[in-house]
Amino acid sequence: MKNKVLITGSNGLLGQSLLKLLKNDESVNIYATGRGEDRFLENGYTYHDVDLTNGDEIHQLIADVKPDVIIHSAAMSRVEDCEDYPDLAVKVNTEATDILSDAAIQNNVQHFLFISTDFVFSGDQGMYKEEDERNPPNFYGQTKLRAENLLFDKTDQLKISIIRTCLVYGQVKDMSRSNIMLWGRKMLSEGMEIKVVNDQIRTPTFVDDLAQGVIQCFKTRSEGVYHLSGAEVFTPYKMVEIMADEYKLDKKLMTAVNASTFKEHGKRPLKTGFIIDKAKQGFNYQTTTFIEAMKKVLS
Repeated sequence: MKNKVLITGSNGLLGQSLLKLLKNDESVNIYATGRGEDRFLENGYTYHDVDLTNGDEIHQLIADVKPDVIIHSAAMSRVEDCEDYPDLAVKVNTEATDILSDAAIQNNVQHFLFISTDFVFSGDQGMYKEEDERNPPNFYGQTKLRAENLLFDKTDQLKISIIRTCLVYGQVKDMSRSNIMLWGRKMLSEGMEIKVVNDQIRTPTFVDDLAQGVIQCFKTRSEGVYHLSGAEVFTPYKMVEIMADEYKLDKKLMTAVNASTFKEHGKRPLKTGFIIDKAKQGFNYQTTTFIEAMKKVLS
């Protein structure tokens, strides 16, 4: 019997990577949801246009599909948008998670996986473990923290995994999103001077590694909180510098600056990054080296 897997946010970066990895997996039937038209446009899954701020639509979808597994990756993730539209951010990031998990309980879903963020942490410490104290510095992180807490209260009714990740990079199929390497390569190849932050610490995450980790998590039915990110620690400046070296671009056009140089609309944590030992030991989570992943993204 195939497992029915429902993916929310299937038009996003992680959603598309999950579809790419799962669409030919004969052990699962895939159901994808997003707002508007399907952007991945391949065979191997069933797509539903669903408004996750509409509770009736959520309950109807889960009742119709009756999934065994829900991977909830849909989110309002731009920090600035969450600061500007806090009511919508709560609806999308917190309330939709609450409704979706309630519908999962009512329809006997076996496993609920929620994608969270390093932005639930203050950024004072860096290299966080799963059990470290959470104290979000921005409203986006606060909405994710509230969603996590709502799910913690339901673990006696539903098998739940909370997967936090950090600075995810990759490329969506329709090229509608950029990332720091694409931006850096474009600017430097055009001879443009750029300022790049050099005091923010992250463990950047290749999206295909994250997707594979999520798949391993549900296939092993691993419950609890897991940190999934890359294994290497970088600043944004170092990421662009490595890219410039690889593609023989002029690094003299780059200037390292502090995050305070830029006026932030919604504070980013200064130091995050994850210790990923729990996921490695729990379900054999593996990471691609940054250089290897960067070549895949920029190819």
